[in-house]
Amino acid sequence: MVKKSKADKVWAYKIRHPQSTTSEIAKATKTSYGYVYKLMQKIGTPKEVFEKEARRTTRGAVLDTAKSYVTKDRAADHGNMEDNFTTIGDYWSVHLGINVSATDVAVMMNLLKVARIKSNATHPDNWIDACGYMACGGEIASKG
Repeated sequence: MVKKSKADKVWAYKIRHPQSTTSEIAKATKTSYGYVYKLMQKIGTPKEVFEKEARRTTRGAVLDTAKSYVTKDRAADHGNMEDNFTTIGDYWSVHLGINVSATDVAVMMNLLKVARIKSNATHPDNWIDACGYMACGGEIASKG
């Protein structure tokens, strides 16, 4: 078996996770932030590579990526998911003059992604995020 270089690991991770941050790549590939940053400056992220990968996206890859997004601890960065959806619903309720629940927020955010899919069906983030919003909504609804 051929051992991959650090650069190969970083590049392979970035291809599989195009929206990943430098910190996420460094952690996943067990390399330093500085190394990943400099490498990304050097090799960049060729648009053709990501477009090719987007065309090859499988249903499993979409679901796996969505799962990784909604199951990792994002509360430290974004706060509690259910609390956030409730707060968004409260803000929307005031603006619209109707009651908007946390599950409504999940559905409406999903519809936002559906509208974006209509504009650009080949962008994998829209499909992934739509799955994530539905999963979050399903969890919130099951508690109610």
